[in-house]
Amino acid sequence: MAERSKNAGEIIARFVTLRLVVGYLGSHKQLGWWDCDLLDATGLRFLETVFPRTARAAALRSTTEAACLVHDKALGRVGSYHLFRLPPALEDRLEHDIGQTDWVEAGKQIEAREVATKALKKLADAVIKAPAGPVQVGVERRILTSTAVQELAAHYHSAFQNGIRCFPYFAPDKHAR
Repeated sequence: MAERSKNAGEIIARFVTLRLVVGYLGSHKQLGWWDCDLLDATGLRFLETVFPRTARAAALRSTTEAACLVHDKALGRVGSYHLFRLPPALEDRLEHDIGQTDWVEAGKQIEAREVATKALKKLADAVIKAPAGPVQVGVERRILTSTAVQELAAHYHSAFQNGIRCFPYFAPDKHAR
C-alpha cells in the first residue's frame, strides 16, 4: 500500500513538471498556444510584486488556467480530461504538490525554450508523430499512471516540434475505446 502511494506521489510530481514545461512552451512568447507569459522572467518579476513568496506557483496556476481555456475550446469541457483539467481529486493532489515544489530546481527546466524542450522529451521517453487536433490517449481510470504522463509528453513534444496543435485527452471510462 505504501509503495503504491509512493508511486502515485512520483507520478503527481511528473504531472506538475509536465504542466510547467508545456505551460512554458505553449506561452505567447514561446509557441503562442495561449496568451499568457507569466512563467518567463518578466512575468515572474511582475508576480513577485504581488505575490512575493508564491510568485512561481501563481505563475503556474495562471498559465494552467489560460491553457485550460484553449484545451477546453478544442475538446469541449464535458466528457474529457486533459493536462490542464484533470479529475477534481487529482487536481487537489496537484495543487498540494505545486505548493511543495522546489522552484529553484523546477525553474531550471524552463530557463529557455531548448531546455524546456529537452525536459519535455525526457518526460516523453519516446518519439511519436502526433496528429493535429484532439487525440484520445487513454481513459479516466488510467490518468494516474506513468504511461499517461509519457503519452501526454510525447504528444506535446511532437506537436511543438512539428508546428501543429495537438490536444491529447482522456475520455471517461464509459466512452473508452
